[in-house]
Amino acid sequence: MKKIYNINDLKNLKIDIEIPSIIFLYGDLWAGKTTMSKYIINDLFWYTWNVTSPTYTYYNKYEVDNYKSKYNHPKINSQWQKVTLYHFDLYRLKDYDEFFAIGWEEVFDNNTWIIFVEWPEILEGYYKPDLVIKLSKTDNEDEREIEVIEN
Repeated sequence: MKKIYNINDLKNLKIDIEIPSIIFLYGDLWAGKTTMSKYIINDLFWYTWNVTSPTYTYYNKYEVDNYKSKYNHPKINSQWQKVTLYHFDLYRLKDYDEFFAIGWEEVFDNNTWIIFVEWPEILEGYYKPDLVIKLSKTDNEDEREIEVIEN
């Protein structure tokens, strides 16, 4: 699905995410990858985390106990009471060897949570995402063309 959305009106964008999931987010600088991650994390989990870009920390981790989805998602509600989300930004990494040396493959290899990855190019040959989100700027600075690809 490819549509143009106003970045401030993402509530019209519905994305179905199951646990576990790996989500790759593609886009140029300032395309809205962190804004999209924030929207999905807070909308899907009906929670209000201060989701920020993990550019300098490489990742942020969010956890919620006794999770209750506003969408009554059967796969989440029936199996999961505690939800963990990882939000990675790999912009500053050079290659997969650097990713591996830090030890983050353990998070991906033992995935029982939801993982958001901004700048996922170095992982493409190693991990297959469950969902790909591509964001492109338009002529209007408040709009983005958003393509959601389910694998």
